[in-house]
Amino acid sequence: TSPFRGVTRHRLTGRYEAHFWDSSYKKGGRSRGRQIYLGGYETELEAARAYDRAVIAHCGSKAPLNFLLDDYSEDLAWIQGRTPEEVVGILRRGSVGFARRASQYRGVTRHHQQSKWEARIGRVEGNKYLYLGTYDTAEDAARAYDRACVKFRGSKAILNFDLSHY
Repeated sequence: TSPFRGVTRHRLTGRYEAHFWDSSYKKGGRSRGRQIYLGGYETELEAARAYDRAVIAHCGSKAPLNFLLDDYSEDLAWIQGRTPEEVVGILRRGSVGFARRASQYRGVTRHHQQSKWEARIGRVEGNKYLYLGTYDTAEDAARAYDRACVKFRGSKAILNFDLSHY
């Protein structure tokens, strides 16, 4: 565990992961809403700052933060000029775990030779990655990733979309 809001340490990679709960999404009887993954970071401080930026984008300046709102004065302009989903995508792409990705979704990368979106899932069935196919849209690839996550990791899987869709 971490003393910072929204930060945990991944037991296998040792990275610090940032998450927050989007309470505006309460579909399927989930009282806390849905968990939004913000990426894996080398340090707790980086993860804590990613959490703060995402919460500012989703909940506004009155949200409880890890650090003072004044610490984010330079960030507020770019945060306010984007949707909350765009801010999450930017944070994910800036994290260590999303270095290869050109997509805002977990498990999805752009396949440049075919101009399609590729879905893969890691750490299953003894393979480093399991190839899930190529898709016309990033959303379709993300759904394929989510279905594989549910199959291999069950209800505790971190998904791109709400579990009730599967």
